[in-house]
Amino acid sequence: MRKMFIAGAKCPECGQEDKIFVYQKDGEDIAECNACGYTSVRPKDVEPVQEQAVDDTGVVKFVK
Repeated sequence: MRKMFIAGAKCPECGQEDKIFVYQKDGEDIAECNACGYTSVRPKDVEPVQEQAVDDTGVVKFVK
């Protein structure tokens, strides 16, 4: 199992910085705090948020 520390990350439970590491178990990404033992599993079936297309076309009126 390969553990990777996340630089600058703060634990949502204890607030310690630079204590969160991530590893994979059974195909899931798991984040764990080295200080308090808090764990979080990344959801598998999350669909990416699609941004709405922005129409930057507009009418420009030149005044003398």
